Amino acid sequence: MHDQPKMYPQRSSSLFPDGRSVRPQVPGTVARSQLQAGSYFTTGMIDGAEGDGLPFKVTDAILERGQERYNIYCTPCHSRVGNGKGMIVQRGYYPATSLHSYRLRQAPLGHFFSVITNGYGAMPDYAAQLSPQDRWAVVAYIRALQLSQSATEADVPHGKIVLPISAVAERSGLSKDFLGSWLGSATQTPPVAAAPASSMQAGSSAPVSAPQAATVKTLGKADTNGATHTPAAPSPSGTTAAASPKQTPGNAEHGKAIYAANCSVCHQPTRAGMPPVFPSLLGVVDRVGEARVRTVARTGIPDAKPPMPPHPNLMDQDITDLVAFLRTK
Repeated sequence: MHDQPKMYPQRSSSLFPDGRSVRPQVPGTVARSQLQAGSYFTTGMIDGAEGDGLPFKVTDAILERGQERYNIYCTPCHSRVGNGKGMIVQRGYYPATSLHSYRLRQAPLGHFFSVITNGYGAMPDYAAQLSPQDRWAVVAYIRALQLSQSATEADVPHGKIVLPISAVAERSGLSKDFLGSWLGSATQTPPVAAAPASSMQAGSSAPVSAPQAATVKTLGKADTNGATHTPAAPSPSGTTAAASPKQTPGNAEHGKAIYAANCSVCHQPTRAGMPPVFPSLLGVVDRVGEARVRTVARTGIPDAKPPMPPHPNLMDQDITDLVAFLRTK
């Protein structure tokens, strides 16, 4: 067996007329899964960053396909309502992140496509199980599922009727609290007043109802890039919800010391962070609002990967000074 005829990589061979053992590829050969390599449709990335939009028009059929694929591949961990309490998690598997967490409600659509394609943490990739078309359908359904948790009656299109899950349960002959505690923590209300925006390509159809949905958000007007965004939910008085709270004065110098002792090890002394693991804090107060910064500084983000710890050692004045420092350029 040691002396049997065989081809050695990169060595010459007398078997072929050109004397090479390695054969050239047939003209026009395309590597598997690389026909559209680098396109937004197959990566969810634009110039190295996660894009926020769908590469095709959203229809009811797309959302229904996304719901079907989601129920098959995602519910074992994330559950049908997306709260991260799927059946295998209840049986001891690594806890899944709630799709209704503040972080994921703000995540661009390309982030979900990338995670489905490449995996994330304990989550395996599903590139072999889901085609790019189906991955985008799941992404569209995830966004509809997220929007359904904070919608109001004003968001329901004229002529559409969407029932709360309790009414659906009663119509099915079950008690209205049939789902009980299983749905108790499905949503996590973000600590900012305005509802999170969502992007979908122009021409998207009216959304379909999702589990536990009392109402479903519709899509807003298209921007100059062709994406559409959901407007902020109106307040009970009919006016747009208020922006971030009024700026609170503080001692930026003391805040700098607080930052160095508690934040710089992850977010770097420059505040630039190490994306995507540790986000940049440059301009963070203007981006998310002072209320959000205060909440995160106090309670952390337990469902982030890696989780951000709480800082119970910080007093209110410490956080005020930290905010003042984060406002500096």
